[in-house]
Amino acid sequence: MQTTLELNVAEGEEDEPITPNQYFHRLFPAQTMQFGSAFLQLRETEAGKVKISPISINVDFFASILSDPSISLSVVYFEPEMQFYYNSAFQPVFKPVSPEKLQSLYRGFLMKAAQSFTKDVNILNLFVEFRSDKTAKAVVQRAKSILAADSSFFSATSPNQRIRGVEMVERVARKFVDEVLSAEPGQILKLGDAYAVFRGLLKERDLPDIKRSDFKAVVVPLIKDQFNVCLRNDLDGAGVRGWKGVAIQSLPGRK
Repeated sequence: MQTTLELNVAEGEEDEPITPNQYFHRLFPAQTMQFGSAFLQLRETEAGKVKISPISINVDFFASILSDPSISLSVVYFEPEMQFYYNSAFQPVFKPVSPEKLQSLYRGFLMKAAQSFTKDVNILNLFVEFRSDKTAKAVVQRAKSILAADSSFFSATSPNQRIRGVEMVERVARKFVDEVLSAEPGQILKLGDAYAVFRGLLKERDLPDIKRSDFKAVVVPLIKDQFNVCLRNDLDGAGVRGWKGVAIQSLPGRK
């Protein structure tokens, strides 16, 4: 009997069985190029018969395939919150996902692979050892670094959106300043009026209400950048707070 260890994914002869490394390379070629083959394989040849056994798993490879366009799934580990998020072709907005669900996704990859091979591939490790809780947890733990995303991933100016993220308020604030307000010489925009309209925009989007102080913290700098005016405390000579030269173009429900 001749035995060899192999990491390669080269295609064999036409009558040779597809190996586990070839199987995953065909599904995820980009990840194979970046992280290497899925397994260390043992090839045993005796009397012209070949037996392939995956004996050690490449944790980096399997962590990377938890997120891939070919399966219409995008997964990130958002480091500021230490939380996994996912979206898909049917769910374009990112939602939180638990490590346990990602472990199940990983196990599903192995199960589908094990069912695809002929008797020339030893599937024992695929079905038992590599699908164990210990290995599944190790894969998802590694995904925290491989799929890591920093605070800019869900920033107010990022195209990536998630369910009820704190940045959603700033996104609405930017839309409020850009589309609802306009420069109008001689006009006065009272802080209370602006706050009321903004709360209405949040309600329309099913977002939580915001305190007046938090509204000021977000909107005042945006108005200054957009219109080059500061919040004043002396409007109408009665201590009313607001902005001069800025007006609301249209209020919800009005034409």
